[in-house]
Amino acid sequence: MLREGSNALGVMLGNGMYNVQGGRYVKFLGSFGEPKLILNLRVEYEDGMVQRVVSDASWKTDDGPIVFSCVYGGEDYDARREQPGWDAPGFDDSEWDAVRVVKGPGGKLRSQSAPPITVARSIRSDKVGSLSPGECIVFLGENLSARPFITVKGEAGARVTITTAERMDKPWEGHSYTYTLKGEGEETFRSRFTYFGFQILHVVGVDLPEDPDAGKERAVLLDAGADFVTSSAPAVGAFHCADPLPGAPHLFNEIDAMIDRSVRSNLQSVLTDCPHREKLGWLEVAHLMGPSILYRYDTHGLYRKICRDTTDSQLEDGLVPDIAPEYTRFSGGFFESAEWGSASVQLPWLLYRWYGDEDVLDQQYATMARYTRYLATTRNEQGLAKAGLGDWYDWSSENGHQGESQHTPGELTATAMLYDNARIVAETAAMQGRDADAAEFGVLAERVRTDFIAAYYKPAEQTVATGSQASLAVALHFGLFPDEARDALAERLVKELESNGYRQTTGEVCFRYLLMALADAGRSDVIYRMLDRGTAPGYGCMLRQWGLKTLSERWDKPGSSLNHCMFGHAQEWFTGYLLGIRQAPGSVGFEHLHIEPTVVEGLNGAEGYFDSPHGRVAVSWNRQDSGIIALDVTVPGNSTADIVLPTGAAENVTESGVPLAGALGIRDIKAGAKTTVTTGSGRYSFVCPAP
Repeated sequence: MLREGSNALGVMLGNGMYNVQGGRYVKFLGSFGEPKLILNLRVEYEDGMVQRVVSDASWKTDDGPIVFSCVYGGEDYDARREQPGWDAPGFDDSEWDAVRVVKGPGGKLRSQSAPPITVARSIRSDKVGSLSPGECIVFLGENLSARPFITVKGEAGARVTITTAERMDKPWEGHSYTYTLKGEGEETFRSRFTYFGFQILHVVGVDLPEDPDAGKERAVLLDAGADFVTSSAPAVGAFHCADPLPGAPHLFNEIDAMIDRSVRSNLQSVLTDCPHREKLGWLEVAHLMGPSILYRYDTHGLYRKICRDTTDSQLEDGLVPDIAPEYTRFSGGFFESAEWGSASVQLPWLLYRWYGDEDVLDQQYATMARYTRYLATTRNEQGLAKAGLGDWYDWSSENGHQGESQHTPGELTATAMLYDNARIVAETAAMQGRDADAAEFGVLAERVRTDFIAAYYKPAEQTVATGSQASLAVALHFGLFPDEARDALAERLVKELESNGYRQTTGEVCFRYLLMALADAGRSDVIYRMLDRGTAPGYGCMLRQWGLKTLSERWDKPGSSLNHCMFGHAQEWFTGYLLGIRQAPGSVGFEHLHIEPTVVEGLNGAEGYFDSPHGRVAVSWNRQDSGIIALDVTVPGNSTADIVLPTGAAENVTESGVPLAGALGIRDIKAGAKTTVTTGSGRYSFVCPAP
């Protein structure tokens, strides 16, 4: 970036979340002061000389062409105020003002660990129409987190205003962009310091080139589109299942693409809930969607940053609020919910298990322990943790979505989180040689488990609490039941779904636990029937009935947001169970794999991969004639794998054409209800009878 001779360095400052002053739509008002700059540029020359360029009192400042900037409200730009060459050598800054030297905002200055937010691609629309004289509409064809751009031509002082929308009938009120032309040929505007979620642009103050009077009174719109902005976290996984007919994609492929679009729009400097209305780091999404996201993107750095955000937002008493960073303070369950604050414990453990990252456990241990101790102080006389939002946004045929849980006690999910947090902190403490803490949290976990079972398990009815899908799924997923009750509770959960026409009633917290409880009980066939529907509530309803390409925050109809990722947990099942790419018990960093593809009735095959910390794990299976399953598995270097074949006994199974017992590279064969082979790294091809 440096050239021989004179160089200049210029900076434009925006407000971002740092300085939300309002003036248009905002989610909250709050400021850490005016925008500030700290700069330290180190220049190393070939002769060994080192020069530092720092921000100090010698710098100068002036108002730029951005006349309004709000991360929620939009941005206005007056091109007549541009000063050509302001950031190039030789510019005359004699009319500029001296800067004010100020103190920093506080806190600790750290390097950025999260991948930078970048423009992933630009979308130019070829679907532009005229609504009325001077007003055009631009259809982008997809809903995304983006900044709009336009290219116009017109007289100096002409003004063009852009508003955005997800739906034709519901433009976002209070969010807009106004561009004032300088009148020098073709001019392009795109916002710099804000983005929004939309798929439609309304452009006012322009004519289309084909209009009879184009350019006489208004600017002419020559081009319009959007820059898709998202985290630059690299993709590390993919999934695809066999289409039932040529040219007719399986619903699961559409679901996968829909979830992916929603996740990418919300992968920003935090994992946002939506790219428009809030843009806040609601913490439940981060840990509940964690496995789904990590199977597809390397968000290690972003998630380490979110862990640090929970520490920065933790209160003196140990409470971790529902959002981090806590730019604003909410109330009630929106401030304190165990299912949200527990991200402070769940995420460091997830990163340790996923990447083998022990450093994050060291860094976050104090936060994890303090939060778990705090949550334990909220227990009532039954030993149940304080209720917050619970299974937020669960669904009923009578009421649809209402907000706080309709079917399941709020204390149930909060207590389950306390149990799992205590278990995790006990294991972490033991790893770190904190023997007293390990004993303390181990005792707490057992006590909470005992209290949960006493309060909610109903042996006579073989059910849990209200018998809701969420109650049963939580108990099964976390093991909060007497040991002998597992099969009966799993069967009860299946019957609940069957009696409800395979319609899930869980909200965003317990939908993941529903999928995992069923999958781990060997009932992915039920999951298949639950997801492979085009009726409400579900993914198919969004795709087929409403024509959505991103996740609505509602299961049954378009919600006030059409780009949430909070119901995207199916991706964890796609990769972890349909492909079967998981870790063996006790493994960290995917050093020892457990590959167990699930062959479900109605699906003819699936394929995909996951770039683990040790390398690419790839799985492909498909049904062939005469009831034969062909399975290909790739195990990366420095890894081993237990491959569970989709068959019973090992007879008639071949590996690369060799009978299984004599196949090369296979270290062990464990025959039983399932055939499991243990392998080293390499590629393996099996042919076996269908289950």
